Amino acid sequence: MNQKLEDEFVKNLKGGSILSKFAISNKTIKLTKHGNEYLDVTLSDKTGKITGRMFSNGKLNSMIQQIENGDICTIRGNIEEYQGRLNLKISEMIGCSAEEFDKKDFLNSSEKNTDKLMEVIADTINQMKNPQLKNLLKLFFDDEKFKNEFCSAPAAVRMHHNYIGGLLEHTSQVLILCKTICQNYPELDNDLLFTGAILHDIGKMKIYRQNGFSIEYTEDGLLLEHIYISAQMVKERANKILISEETVKKVIHLILSHHGDVSNGWGSAVSPFLPEATALHYADNLDAKVKIALDKQK
Repeated sequence: MNQKLEDEFVKNLKGGSILSKFAISNKTIKLTKHGNEYLDVTLSDKTGKITGRMFSNGKLNSMIQQIENGDICTIRGNIEEYQGRLNLKISEMIGCSAEEFDKKDFLNSSEKNTDKLMEVIADTINQMKNPQLKNLLKLFFDDEKFKNEFCSAPAAVRMHHNYIGGLLEHTSQVLILCKTICQNYPELDNDLLFTGAILHDIGKMKIYRQNGFSIEYTEDGLLLEHIYISAQMVKERANKILISEETVKKVIHLILSHHGDVSNGWGSAVSPFLPEATALHYADNLDAKVKIALDKQK
């Protein structure tokens, strides 16, 4: 039986007809094997994403051509399952004016209290005994521009923490996990591990951007990725203070190896060598995996 839906969120979609509003991203016009244009697009709201396609007998109409990434559109179509995934076959697509939708339906953001998450980081920095690591972190977090961007940045385009404030939420959770690890392994260098936890993903501030109501990769994100950029940001700030080369090297090692052994193929530039690097990897991986599992239950 076809299901008639109106303004239904992505997470509730099932097979059948649909009339609803979505944010547009990854818009691409392609050609079929017969040379006809078709639209391939990602449709999203605050609850998730779905692939949409619109076919033509030659060229797509001018209104479809003019729709841009970040726009909100009312879409009529049919939900179909293909290779185990839902896709939306679009029959009609019309751009919406700002008065026709509620921004809250499309702008996904962390449900956690930003001030409390920042307190976790600020208190950790203030309690550090290593003056070099403390000064390095203060160079970042005493900078209001950096702090504001850090608090609003997403941690991904998809997968885990892919929303405004996601980076802060993920970082604070990883830091809390690292503190628990240190309680069980007092031999670890707490300040080094905590510094790595706080700085390990800061490059994500530069590899994602909010385009309208969707999160997209920047040019830096496509060309350089966050691990390299995070290490580069640490190196640049470290050059402004008195800090030993050995200390900087250890912090950068934690960043470069936080995706685990190189053989995993998850993006680490080097495999974890220091015990603090191993601890950071597992804390980072645990938070990401648990978050993904929790999101699937929503």
